[in-house]
Amino acid sequence: MDLSTARVDVTMDERWRDIHKIWAIIDRLRGEPGCPWDRKQTPESVQTYLVEEAHEAAAAVRSGNPAEAAEELGDLLFMVFFLIHLYQEAGAFTLEQVGERICAKMIRRHPHVFGEVTVKDTDEVRANWEKIKAGEKNHSGKNTTDGVPDTLPALIRAYRLLARVSRERPEWDEAAGEAERCRRALARVSDARRDGAEVAAGDLGEALLHLANLARLHHFRPEDLLHNHLTGWLRELCAQPDAAPRK
Repeated sequence: MDLSTARVDVTMDERWRDIHKIWAIIDRLRGEPGCPWDRKQTPESVQTYLVEEAHEAAAAVRSGNPAEAAEELGDLLFMVFFLIHLYQEAGAFTLEQVGERICAKMIRRHPHVFGEVTVKDTDEVRANWEKIKAGEKNHSGKNTTDGVPDTLPALIRAYRLLARVSRERPEWDEAAGEAERCRRALARVSDARRDGAEVAAGDLGEALLHLANLARLHHFRPEDLLHNHLTGWLRELCAQPDAAPRK
């Protein structure tokens, strides 16, 4: 079965009215007379706002407040459309082409939904996804670690790089080995402190990397783990402002 032509039923109704309205608003902002600020923007100037809006949307989702999440996701959606509009104006690609590409990609990467592949659990879904994604990258001549921006927060970047590297180096998929490597790195830190020597930044960095990988191997995202723990820790700290620091 050719997954690129898989049939997907789409019903156009009032739910999409305001999506079209977003595009119309951007047309107005960018047109004559429009808004001077919006008219001077370029993809390069706008991309920084995209990153900021994505972080604000993620924070809103973590807050558990649906109203806040709806507002911030709206800001992010607007910024995505705004960027596409700029590229379309320049003749680089159109909104329709962006939609076609992501639809084809999602259908291709879900053969258990749109094709005849059978999976038994989410682990197989994830494995198939990574295998298909790796095939796409190899076909385009990219390396295993290409496509992971170095501007990502470090824990997210580590998670994505480790997931890719482990496909070619199975030792990174062994939880027991990772726990031992983390223990050895922390032992070197402990030994340095005991001996009055300077703690090596590399040992701490190595321990963090192995901890991030342990989180991945146990199906957690290290970024989310630390965020959630910080939230609880800060709540506890604020509830006991005069408490002695934990030793």
